[in-house]
Amino acid sequence: MNKQFEAGVAAHNKKFHAPGKDNQAMLRRVEYGNKAGWYVWVMNGSYASLDSRPVDDAHSKDWEEQVGQYVEEYGTTDLWSLNKEMSSGMDQFRNKKRYETWAVYLKPWEGYRFDDSMKKLQKAFAKMSDRNMLVFESEVSRKGGPDVGLVWGYDKFADMENDSKLVDTYEEVHGKGSWRLFLEEWKDVVEDVDMEHRVKVGDM
Repeated sequence: MNKQFEAGVAAHNKKFHAPGKDNQAMLRRVEYGNKAGWYVWVMNGSYASLDSRPVDDAHSKDWEEQVGQYVEEYGTTDLWSLNKEMSSGMDQFRNKKRYETWAVYLKPWEGYRFDDSMKKLQKAFAKMSDRNMLVFESEVSRKGGPDVGLVWGYDKFADMENDSKLVDTYEEVHGKGSWRLFLEEWKDVVEDVDMEHRVKVGDM
């Protein structure tokens, strides 16, 4: 029922979550990873927009008729916030067709060390200018759930074969040998990482 589901989500989004609205929504399909074949429905907006999101009977009825009838199982619902200070290249990311996501699980009470590492990494990405990295922080602390989401956009799988020169750029910014120190810090504060590759479904 993939095609019916995708068409239903597109129709529902156009009616209730179109671009320019406070609750714009987009559909993504997981191509590789533990949840390959699953879909991710993403709704953008501010915290204030959550208070005004459509929850009336007309919205619920449309969802069930357009989308719900094709859904066998729903996954988890999470709340994420973009950390602008640690992110780089949002405008560039918006134009990418695919993206790689890392759900990062941190060791207890090591968030501040991870944040310092990400700020250093952001400086390298900003210097490269042709690369993007978005950092999202989980606002829902649930047992077994990730703490941080890292996202990198790209267009073609062949792009993954190109050397990003990240290591060279990082050491240019932070000094010779700094990349090794970054990796050691990563191993000290990160418990695990769950990776996925997703593709945009539709125009948004």
